[in-house]
Amino acid sequence: MDKILFYSLCFMIATGFITYISFCIRFWFGYRHHKPVITYKKRTVSVVIVARNEAKNLSALFLCLQNQDYPKELFEVILADDDSEDNTGEVAERFIAAGMNLNYLRVKGRESVTSPKKHAMEKAISKAKGEILLTTDADCILPKTWVSSMISLFTEDVSMVAGYSRTFIPNWSKASILHKYEHLDFALTYMVLAGGYTLGKSWACIGQNLAYRKSAFEDVGGFDKIRHLISGDDVNLMQLMRRKGHKIVFNFLPSSFVYTHPVKSWHQLVNQRSRWASNMKYQLKFNPEFFFILLTMAFIYWGGLVMMLFSFKLGLFIFAFRILIENIMASYARSSFGVSSRMMLFYPIWLVIQTFFLVFTMVLGQFNIFVWHGKRPYKRNNASNNI
Repeated sequence: MDKILFYSLCFMIATGFITYISFCIRFWFGYRHHKPVITYKKRTVSVVIVARNEAKNLSALFLCLQNQDYPKELFEVILADDDSEDNTGEVAERFIAAGMNLNYLRVKGRESVTSPKKHAMEKAISKAKGEILLTTDADCILPKTWVSSMISLFTEDVSMVAGYSRTFIPNWSKASILHKYEHLDFALTYMVLAGGYTLGKSWACIGQNLAYRKSAFEDVGGFDKIRHLISGDDVNLMQLMRRKGHKIVFNFLPSSFVYTHPVKSWHQLVNQRSRWASNMKYQLKFNPEFFFILLTMAFIYWGGLVMMLFSFKLGLFIFAFRILIENIMASYARSSFGVSSRMMLFYPIWLVIQTFFLVFTMVLGQFNIFVWHGKRPYKRNNASNNI
């Protein structure tokens, strides 16, 4: 029995390494030869924001939007207030009075829906006049080139443009371990995801920086097929568009990158990553290839630790080989995401935390143990599952 377990483990780890190495090689060619196709055609834009109790952050966001270098007559801002209990409405009215092209919607009924954010977004999108829907979060900080940069990738055949979001850390040397981990972990994750985009593969995105045609949103039926999922208004919508044949690209231009505030505690980070991990079980239906890649990477991450129970030297070798591969990939991809060599010095600490943190949050995610916009997922999902 021990031999069967040992050889089974060897097979899984070998499968993981073959998959990982082959994709790293393909990513290298992808990054090396990727050239964005830029268009200078101006399009009408609706910036859609869903906020709940975000009054403290909205003023900064609205100022960022007011200072965009995109023609003011071509874009509007729609704020869907998810029944906030603070003075979100007062902040919005103040900017409307100051002349901002802002449409404020107070959305009720969050208690009667599974996903309040999707519900609020649908209300906002129904009012949108723009050809392109551009989404971000209330706590994000946008460069003045954000709108123009995201729109510049909408050639006639592109339906969705995914962007990059990173946490705002003004002083890396003074940042806490929590904030360094969050920042580097997201950057390393996106080095892999963006590598997929260079190969024409759209695996994931984030709603903090995302743009898509309103016509494409309507073509896939909006959120109808994913309405029963409490989260995933971004990544699951992307997969619906991908399966319908819509072209999706990634914006590598730094002029499109946005900042978001870092989490305030480990508990908040666990909740966030558990929510993200909860979507993994749907990737088997949405995108089997991506699910397989995640699974084989899990073989590498955890297989080396389990192998140490059979052979400490072999397990250590597997662990070291994983480190080598990740650092080679980071060496050619990190410049695309503003990750300095100084930041990479944190890699050993990230590695230790991530090895266990990933397992923990994935388990919580599969059992839907998280809170999203003030709501917990239902323990059993009786809604239609016609994804």
